[in-house]
Amino acid sequence: MIFKKRNTKFKPLYKKLINLRENVLNKKKVLKFDKKKWGKFIHFYKGKLKWYRKFKPNNQDLYVVSKHPNRYTAYKKNFKNTLQAYKALKLFLGNTQKRILKGSILKAKNKKNKNINKVFIELLEKRLDLVLYRSKFCHSVRNAQQFISHGRVLVNNKIVKSKSYNLNKGDLISIEPKYYKQFESNIRKAIHWPIPPKHLIINYKTMQIVFGDIKNLNTSTLFLFNLNLEKILVDLNKQ
Repeated sequence: MIFKKRNTKFKPLYKKLINLRENVLNKKKVLKFDKKKWGKFIHFYKGKLKWYRKFKPNNQDLYVVSKHPNRYTAYKKNFKNTLQAYKALKLFLGNTQKRILKGSILKAKNKKNKNINKVFIELLEKRLDLVLYRSKFCHSVRNAQQFISHGRVLVNNKIVKSKSYNLNKGDLISIEPKYYKQFESNIRKAIHWPIPPKHLIINYKTMQIVFGDIKNLNTSTLFLFNLNLEKILVDLNKQ
């Protein structure tokens, strides 16, 4: 009997959030779920929505160590935490392939005398799909990837279909005029926090974005969860 390998790439997104115990996609829709399995997650998420937690900056250079480590369980917990951190980042980026993340790590390592965590985030923030999401043009990175692959997004007046396309300072991102209504709907429904970063100059009337200088990027307010980059970078670098 032949068993086919299950394709988990298109597994319902919201179910993945339960194991992660983190609303990586920043979707308030989960608050309406009434099934018993969502009870603990919703209780945990409501606590994070309190203003003194919601607007609290996340130090992405932080390395968390257990207060009471146990040598018999430390390796197991470290492996689990690393796996959870990688899954959270991958889900946020719309199931980005591992080879693309490893390529970003290699580029970050080649930047000598610089914080590898910050350089890695800067490389991610140069991605076209993430720029559309940060600008509120799309309600998720996955949604941005769909628009890009369908040829609805232009960079410097040329259609780009690569979701991981890297932008440079001065690049102009625009939208095909016949798809304005779809993007306008996303903008109206967008969650205001986190606000778009300063390096993105956005004109919502003309539906255009100018990619500016990313050198002084403030990474503490970009993500509503701790990336645990120390674990992710070390793990992916070994593979």
